[in-house]
Amino acid sequence: MSVVSVFEGLFALVLAVLASLALARRTGLNAGLFPLGLLAGAGVWLTLWGMAGLLRPGGWALYALALAGGQAALLKGRREEKLPARLRRNAAELGREAKKAPALVLFFFAGAALWLWFAVSRPVFLRWDEFSFWGTACKMTKVNHCLHPTAPGNLSARAYLPGMMVLSYLFQFFSAGFTEWECLAAYDLLALAVFAAFGAFEGRKWYLSALGMLGAGLLPYFFLAPGDTQAATVYLNAMGDVYLGLTFGGALCLYYRAGTRKAGLVLTALALAFLTLIKDMGFAYALIAAALICADRLFARQKPTLPALGRTVGLGTALCVPVLALFLGWNRYVLTAAGIDKSAGVGAAGSQVSYFGMLTDGALQFVGRGDPARAEKFGQVKAAMMAAFTGAPLCLLGGAAAALVLCLAVLVFAAVCGKGPGRARAVWLAVGGSACFAAFWLFHLLLYVYSFSDKEAALLKDYDRYISPYFLGWLLAGLCLLALEAERGERHRLAAGAAGVGVIGLAALVGLRGLPAAGFWHVNPTDAAVRQDVAQRAALVNPYLNWDDQVLLISQGDDATRWYYYGYELNAQLAYGFGGFGYEEGANNWVSTFMSLVTPKHDPWNEEFYGFQKEYPYTAECSQDDLVNFLRQKGYGYVLLDQSDKYIYYELGSLFDGPIPIDRADAAYLFRVADDGTTMTFEPVGEVQYVPQND
Repeated sequence: MSVVSVFEGLFALVLAVLASLALARRTGLNAGLFPLGLLAGAGVWLTLWGMAGLLRPGGWALYALALAGGQAALLKGRREEKLPARLRRNAAELGREAKKAPALVLFFFAGAALWLWFAVSRPVFLRWDEFSFWGTACKMTKVNHCLHPTAPGNLSARAYLPGMMVLSYLFQFFSAGFTEWECLAAYDLLALAVFAAFGAFEGRKWYLSALGMLGAGLLPYFFLAPGDTQAATVYLNAMGDVYLGLTFGGALCLYYRAGTRKAGLVLTALALAFLTLIKDMGFAYALIAAALICADRLFARQKPTLPALGRTVGLGTALCVPVLALFLGWNRYVLTAAGIDKSAGVGAAGSQVSYFGMLTDGALQFVGRGDPARAEKFGQVKAAMMAAFTGAPLCLLGGAAAALVLCLAVLVFAAVCGKGPGRARAVWLAVGGSACFAAFWLFHLLLYVYSFSDKEAALLKDYDRYISPYFLGWLLAGLCLLALEAERGERHRLAAGAAGVGVIGLAALVGLRGLPAAGFWHVNPTDAAVRQDVAQRAALVNPYLNWDDQVLLISQGDDATRWYYYGYELNAQLAYGFGGFGYEEGANNWVSTFMSLVTPKHDPWNEEFYGFQKEYPYTAECSQDDLVNFLRQKGYGYVLLDQSDKYIYYELGSLFDGPIPIDRADAAYLFRVADDGTTMTFEPVGEVQYVPQND
């Protein structure tokens, strides 16, 4: 465990807390509201510097500004006042601000404890999506000190947004390399900042802040599939879905608690801007949040007169312009940096449809007048979405319908407890949130039809990941309104009692039905055994590879797990394999990621040749000539033999210059492809070469 790794996260945490106290003293807002705005602002800042090709200087400038602000906050005073006196007086003032903001104190101690615990337990990435984009992009950003679209590495999804990557970069800015546990901890510090904004009660109401932050922290566990017995990955994953929902709800919490003041609107605008940078769907979430805020401002906080409408339009413009500028600016950046046109539309290459075309044809499909070629698929997806609304598990109470009922029930109760503007804003959040969810649901229906393959659309791939963040954010915002009534409403005792019962009930529900045997507080070393094995093997061959080298992985029996792991660990381009039936002219084959090679002589029905169909979940028929033709066409320079078997040994072994293992090897062996146009051989590279064992 590196001392720098432990120090840099705690250092950033301390700076965030000091900045929050200083800004609270200056603006009069609760200091617990600032961590979310500051982290969001830092993410936007680093993204803008990164788009200019100056990510590292932007990081130094950010920390320099933070240090200068901290110095000013601690040493502020008159010239004739001596330095020790200034320091004591300012420290006392900041201490008084801390006493008025228990949520900030809880944020600091919870964040420090979490950072230290992760430093000890050292969790690592384990989920496939972390290696296909999320974790790999964080690593590329840190190692190369640039945004992931321009960094060398095995990453095809270079157009995805960089918000979580730069957040990870912020909290491990000073260390020499990339550490996975720091990335995971940085994500969770963002979650804690959201919980602090939710629980930012005024005064010394420690019990309310603690209760509120505990309840908010349990909400992501509520959106686990019922009966899940695996280790909880809610706070142990580098994917953006949970944090998208939390930031969506956190932005609304900032507005509800402080949005009527200019400083509060600035914090809300920063949160919405960062929300846009988390995922592509974050743009829609930010616009939804802005619409809900404008509706609240127009109908709940003032009479809907013409001047009020003008002020609301101005507010909406102020919130949406940064969101739109960042979204369009990122599209322009990836077009320039990576040659990817995000405005081209949705769908696979060759069958893309523009967003306008998707919306217009989708609207026509509802009335039976859309493109006939998509009518059948539209009907199937529509039926599947309707069935999933009540049938597909989305939370511990059931499907999306159960989550919708719960959100509305919370808002109805908040309206019952409230009076005047408090009641009106709960009603408008219920009405606006329902309308926005309907549009959100319909948009995802169209995405399944126009962007997903037929098989993925029929299965509603990742349905829970796409739908649950909306409910998570909406429910968090609704609970914030209920918490406000518990704090200062006329029926505060009723609201506080309901909130307390709700937290206890949620804890019981999560504990009995949702929370698996282990959460982020327990890391099972055996879960990362394959990761560690691949990392050790890749470390042995990395000294002989460059980023321009293309390496074909042969790992017999792999189900893509090791392929993705090698893509993350190798300092080279992990080449695509092939699938199908041979690589001769006219053969039925296609580009694939991982591949398990079998002889064309095998009988796919009777499993007569080596039993490959039974042993391997996916196979590609490949003769020795097929492999040679494939490598010649692709021009790959290296072959990495990770796991061999009898087929590789007996049928393809003559291609290798030297002995190779007949079964599972204890290391990965790197070979250079040598080809004179007539004969191809694989020459061993490096010090790790296979030595046959005596029988």
